[in-house]
Amino acid sequence: MAPKLSFMDLSTDIKSIIVEHITRPTELRNVCLVCKQLHEIAVRTLYREVTLDVGSPNDTRLGAFLNPKNIGLEHIRKLDLYLADVLDKCNQQQQANFAVRMILELLPENILEKFSWHPWSPFSGDNLVLLYKKQKKMKWLEGIALDRDVLQEIRKIPDFEKIFEHVKKLGLYPDSREVLDYCHLLVKNSKNVEKITLHASFEESDSPIPPRELNDSSTQPGLITSTMFSHMHPFDKCTPMALKEITLQKINLRYATNTYCKLIDFRSVKSIRIFACAGADALLAELSKSTKLPEKLETLEFKHDDNHENDGLGALDGFMCLVSGIKTLTIDLAYSKSLPAAAGIIRHSKTLKTLNVHASRIPDECDDELVYDYASFSQICKDCSLLEQLSVAFPPVSVIRSKHSSFVDFENCLGDLPHLVTLNITTWPTNNPSSTKLPRKIYEHLLQGLAQQGFERASIHAQEQNRPSKLAIIAWGSSDKVYDREDSQNQIIFVKGKQFDPLGNEQFTAVQIGWCLRNTPPVKTRARIMSSQQYPPPPGSEEPHYTPIYPATPSQPANPLLDAVPQQPRLQPYPPDIYPKIESLNDVLQQQANHALGADQRPLGTPTGPAGAGAGAGTNRLRKACDSCSIRKCDESGPPCKACVALDIPCTFERPSRRRGPPNRHAEAIKKRRLGDGEIGPDRPHPASPTNAAHALAQLAAPSRKPNAESICSLHIINSLIDDFFTYIHPLCPFPHEPSFREAWNSREDCDNDSFLALLASMIAALVASFPRKPRLHLKHQTRDYFPNHLALVDRCREICAQARGPGYLDKPSLNVYDACTSYFLGLAGGYTFRWRQLRLYFGECLTILRSLGLHKASDQCYTHPGRLPVSVGSSGPNFEEIRDVSLDHITEQIGRRVFYTLFVGVRNMQQLGASFGEFIILPSTPTEQLPPLPLEVDDAYIFPHAILPQTPGVVPEVAGFNINVRIYNSYPALSTSEMAYGIDELYDWDQQQRMLDQCLQRCKAVLNDLPPVLQVRNKDQPNGGLSQRRQPYYPPMPEYLGMRDPNLNSATPDSAEARRMVQYEIQKANIYASHLSTRSYLVEKYFALLEKSNNARTQHALQSSPGAPVTGLDRLISSSTIDSEELKKRMSEEREQVVKDLLVVLGSIDMVNMEPNGDSFTQKIRSIASTLLEVPKERKGSVALQHQEYLYKFLDILSKLERVNPEGSDPNSGPVDEEAELRHWADLREYQLKFQEQGGIYGFS
Repeated sequence: MAPKLSFMDLSTDIKSIIVEHITRPTELRNVCLVCKQLHEIAVRTLYREVTLDVGSPNDTRLGAFLNPKNIGLEHIRKLDLYLADVLDKCNQQQQANFAVRMILELLPENILEKFSWHPWSPFSGDNLVLLYKKQKKMKWLEGIALDRDVLQEIRKIPDFEKIFEHVKKLGLYPDSREVLDYCHLLVKNSKNVEKITLHASFEESDSPIPPRELNDSSTQPGLITSTMFSHMHPFDKCTPMALKEITLQKINLRYATNTYCKLIDFRSVKSIRIFACAGADALLAELSKSTKLPEKLETLEFKHDDNHENDGLGALDGFMCLVSGIKTLTIDLAYSKSLPAAAGIIRHSKTLKTLNVHASRIPDECDDELVYDYASFSQICKDCSLLEQLSVAFPPVSVIRSKHSSFVDFENCLGDLPHLVTLNITTWPTNNPSSTKLPRKIYEHLLQGLAQQGFERASIHAQEQNRPSKLAIIAWGSSDKVYDREDSQNQIIFVKGKQFDPLGNEQFTAVQIGWCLRNTPPVKTRARIMSSQQYPPPPGSEEPHYTPIYPATPSQPANPLLDAVPQQPRLQPYPPDIYPKIESLNDVLQQQANHALGADQRPLGTPTGPAGAGAGAGTNRLRKACDSCSIRKCDESGPPCKACVALDIPCTFERPSRRRGPPNRHAEAIKKRRLGDGEIGPDRPHPASPTNAAHALAQLAAPSRKPNAESICSLHIINSLIDDFFTYIHPLCPFPHEPSFREAWNSREDCDNDSFLALLASMIAALVASFPRKPRLHLKHQTRDYFPNHLALVDRCREICAQARGPGYLDKPSLNVYDACTSYFLGLAGGYTFRWRQLRLYFGECLTILRSLGLHKASDQCYTHPGRLPVSVGSSGPNFEEIRDVSLDHITEQIGRRVFYTLFVGVRNMQQLGASFGEFIILPSTPTEQLPPLPLEVDDAYIFPHAILPQTPGVVPEVAGFNINVRIYNSYPALSTSEMAYGIDELYDWDQQQRMLDQCLQRCKAVLNDLPPVLQVRNKDQPNGGLSQRRQPYYPPMPEYLGMRDPNLNSATPDSAEARRMVQYEIQKANIYASHLSTRSYLVEKYFALLEKSNNARTQHALQSSPGAPVTGLDRLISSSTIDSEELKKRMSEEREQVVKDLLVVLGSIDMVNMEPNGDSFTQKIRSIASTLLEVPKERKGSVALQHQEYLYKFLDILSKLERVNPEGSDPNSGPVDEEAELRHWADLREYQLKFQEQGGIYGFS
């Protein structure tokens, strides 16, 4: 029997292979001490890549590199040098230069492949000459700042050409004219270069160069390109460089795009990285051309601050739809209105393995990061099944509540990614609904529970698919690493570990890891130097666990990352420049996993903690390194590295540094001044911008499927939503013409008529936004997964509407009244979802369309009136549309009047609430310019294009209630005229204003004198205020259980025409009385506001009526009778109390379900009346006003139900899910309400 072999009996080659799999440097050092043979084997790996800190008088680690007998020196291939962080920086540069020279002197010749000096401080020219003399097999060369000009000495080096024979990669970091000349030397002589990193940094230069001279212009190249590539002049005839990788940072590409496309053959490029380059959209648009489209692109990293028009996002989407084969995609956008299109990402589904997508509207607000909708994210996960690393924002989740359904949906989508190893969720979980701050330790423990649930859910998905789960890392937050040997201050990482109970059962557990936890911090502390590019630190033990709005000041010390770490100084990064030199954005996730498993791969001579950055403002470059072994300062030339092979994880270089810190306030102030002065900045769209080319190419590449109604949801749901619209919304907005619309829908005109499809989509959007209860009942659970909330359905309708309308729809000759209807419904949906600018835009567009069609005038007025202009441009002109002017079909005429007065009522309502709308003022009627007559009180079934039949006797038409509501808002024309002439709440003639307000109030109250019985509220006074007049309890509509209820209670679904009409009457009743009471309250409060001004005026006698007062134009609108001021004041006080009483009666008499279709308009009217109870001065409080506290509680109860606000709805232990609670989750507007209130509400847009 052969003797058993031991390790020492193996051959040297086998031993070398085994030792190469030892990844921890401490273990390698132990191997070196075993015997001489293993010492010779282990030093090869130990010394292959070395990182040193120089310039410290107390650093004894350099001794091994200054010993000529050290056998490891001949194995050094990559040497990275940093300046040590010391308190006394006097003569540090000289000490560092001396240490570097000693190292270079003792190194054997022609062994180095890479030598890198990381600080921005100048490198010694003498040392550079020595380096080039001794090392002539370098594969990586850098163009950096030097302390003196040595270019001529370098050219005189013997065998000068051999220095560049093996160079494959160039790092060019110009910050002065001298460095540009040095970079030109490197580019000119490196014939075989395959990778170029170009990072400009001229901001901090001692002799700054004007941007106009530095960057390319529309007429000539700038200093950068004309100097570095001067040997390639003229650029039009040069042979482009065949590069494989190109990185551009802080290069103005607006006019330099054509130059770089002539210098570089982008068709052969495999990796493109663009960081903080102004005008980057121009480069992407140029590369989208068929003659320049990259054919071998595998890596795309794009970090960009977009402009207001999002040209960068548009160009990126167009480029993504044209290029193919991307394996690694990193996108980081700031000031972006939306995320990159999912279609562009899915295009690369067959090759994509790493995906990092982040976009935020405001970079300094971490909570403003955009999140994909469920449909887009689900499609990405289903199609991109090869993904191994994913970094995106997730929907909000609370660490103290059960997960929200939207977050769970995103987790379920990850089950479609069988190869996923690393998951980075960049949005921090919160502790909502709690308002107290969680201690750091508790928050991290709860966060660990979320991570463990993520590992367990991934394991469950894997078991269902009969495969192992590869998910090994879950991280929260975004990495703000600048220096490779530091922890991210804005990220918490968990790796999947295993734990065994006493019985030996194994289960998963989440283990938190961090680089700083594996090092002993130094004794001395260092203050972090904040810059505009740094990120706010994660919360400390006494800070909130979410990212703070106001980041800590530089003087605030950082708190420990974990409770297990004692209170000791935090290891701080090098003070970074605004843009540190980098070759790529690093991903730290696999690196942290490597540390967790003990794979600390620092070579001999690497310090135990991060060292300093250099003197003064000197900073360090962020170097390119593998995600799992950046500690070893690996270059990307040899993946997969051993650490990644040992862990069976991908060896990638993906993770970008995320900006979460405050922006440069000085720069922001300059930008705001530029925008205010109308100056065109470099980031604003230029008329000659080629971005439109990318849009056009993207549209050509996109599928040409024409949208129709089924693009919104299924047809049976559409049918139900149309019925609900004409039942619940049509009484308030009586358009479009119902019989004509249903006839067009039955013939499926949505497939051929884009205008009809846009109208249909806008109608559904308005229905869902104002009355989400009914759409939710029609959407089954599968559909509600597609539309997790009603806002998603609204956004889908708006998207289809925009696609159907297309560009230039206002210029189409077929523009008609239904286009005005579409615009109104879009504005209404915007108002009910608190998108105020959308409301302003579409309401103004609606009024403009009506005016262009002449529907804003009385029927006897001419559409085209030449006035004093030549008759050729009037009704006698050759292009006069006589038919359009004279004969107008009855449907168009009536619908136009309805739309006009609906808009009239909306504008008056918002003016009552305090908003001013100068952009679309509707002038009061005058003898020369009269408003159109009110719509005829006839139902739609009796209106035909060429005839209008009489209404059925005894049946109150739907338009009757609409006209009553219009008369309420048109009851104070004198007040509107005076406010337009003299201003709102201006005191000009108090006697006349008293008569005017009294007359307006009486006219308003008289509107309801002839109200039809079906629209009247019967007063049933009760001693407690009358809020419980409903005889039957309220049962929420639940169609799945209708068979179990009393048939008399099933009034939620009005199937018969009579039941439907009664529901419409109730809806109109709620709207009429709310408008009436709100107008009365508005006039009363207007009186008291002017009365207070009158009492406070010092020159009271000057305000009385006088012959010279300029108010004679209002005499025809105001009665000339005298009025007793004291009596009027008493009546106004009584009217105020009566309004409150009447409102309580109305709220108790009308079902809340019938109030809901009125949307936010109804609740705002209630708020305007309720606010009077808070603002009544003590001296004016009457007997009813003294009960304002009780009334406020009753109003709050009504509003909490109408606005679906329930503080107890989030309790996971509240028992069975209530219908109202489920609706409350589906129709949640709290996010938009908070944003709306933060902007000042309605008053913020005055």
